[in-house]
Amino acid sequence: MTTFDYGPIEFYTIGFDGDRPGPAVLQAIDDLVASGTVNLLDLIFATRDANGELTIAEITDTTNDAGVPALDLAGLASEEDIEALAEAVPAGASAAILVVELLWAKSFAGALYDAGGFVVSRQGIPAPLVNAYLSEHLD
Repeated sequence: MTTFDYGPIEFYTIGFDGDRPGPAVLQAIDDLVASGTVNLLDLIFATRDANGELTIAEITDTTNDAGVPALDLAGLASEEDIEALAEAVPAGASAAILVVELLWAKSFAGALYDAGGFVVSRQGIPAPLVNAYLSEHLD
């Protein structure tokens, strides 16, 4: 079976009111990494001030003291990626841009490749929408 060095990756832009996520968000990311669910490849914080000016801080040197999870490939997201992902950040808000490797899908990707298969489409549904729908439609 084909073994890839990395599994599929995904980019997430997660918005927050104010200038940064709280420590619970960083802890949740760290928990996902520690459990082997994802590998955090890159992490960027983007903040848009009240005038619409965007400030970007890429986390390249992480320490346990700062409470930020360690990165595997800091700098993987290009400047163009970051600017495109940060476009949706409204004035007075911020976002964490995460690039994660889906470790749970790594062996599946190798098996799919060996079988001549490929992903035709992928669509995600955010958890709040899933939960709202299910709370209304399940007895």
